[in-house]
Amino acid sequence: MVGKMEVEEILTDIENIIINSFRVPVTGKHLVDGDLLLDKLDKILAILPEELKQAKMVLDQSEKLLESVEMQGKRILEDAKNQAALLVSESGILRDAQIQAEAIAARALEATQEFKKESVAYAADVLQQLELNLEKTILALRKNKEDLRNYRY
Repeated sequence: MVGKMEVEEILTDIENIIINSFRVPVTGKHLVDGDLLLDKLDKILAILPEELKQAKMVLDQSEKLLESVEMQGKRILEDAKNQAALLVSESGILRDAQIQAEAIAARALEATQEFKKESVAYAADVLQQLELNLEKTILALRKNKEDLRNYRY
């Protein structure tokens, strides 16, 4: 959000530079300091990669979260197997242990799938919001660019 505000401020600065610039008689064109405008555009270009870095960070975090969920699921399954092995001593106990292990494994698998689903949904929501912010910034840039093209005195 900070990047968007900064871009809008810079675009306002560019607009003010043009409004306050020397107007060439008869042509309706403005004489502006090219270096100053290029400096402002460089600042905008410097902000946009930061937004892209944030998107990459969200993706990286999502991948780490998914890895963590998978590892947690594997640990739960391994714990279930270990519990089943401890319960095995007689055939009746073996049957009970197998039933309990299967139930634990089913719950672990269900929990793992739910964790994955929630992680993916969270990442998708964050990326969607970031995409909307980037689109708004790009639309503002395009509008100001078009306003500059159509600016008449």
